[in-house]
Amino acid sequence: MRNGIYILSILIVLTIVLAITSCERAEPVSAGVDCTECYQDKPEWVQLTAEVTINAENPYVPLTIYVGDYENGQVDWIDTTWKSEYWVDVKPDRYYSVVAKYKDGSKIIYAVDGDDIKLKRSNSDCDAECYYQKGGYIDVRLRN
Repeated sequence: MRNGIYILSILIVLTIVLAITSCERAEPVSAGVDCTECYQDKPEWVQLTAEVTINAENPYVPLTIYVGDYENGQVDWIDTTWKSEYWVDVKPDRYYSVVAKYKDGSKIIYAVDGDDIKLKRSNSDCDAECYYQKGGYIDVRLRN
């Protein structure tokens, strides 16, 4: 009986550790507000950045950008990238999803990720009150 409880305890701990580490984002970390990226006038557009995998089998990657969850089907932008980092201007204060389409032999693989892109106002970090972007980094790279 003790062995069963011991094994169950180990399985629960491993499950929790795997759940926590598997959902970790590789989003760039910034310490505070970058005043060179802070604007006194509220911007109408902000930058969405998508990281993609470019390799021999996928020298270009088709992307579909959705406003909201991709399941809702509200397409905002369709494009193809030949670079590992893709940028597009979007409206702030919305959630966006990106779907990347990859080839794997005769199979098609779709990578999906999303993020909120918010405009924040800073009153004290820079010389004057200004707006800066929070979020907008989406990782649709292939995993090994």
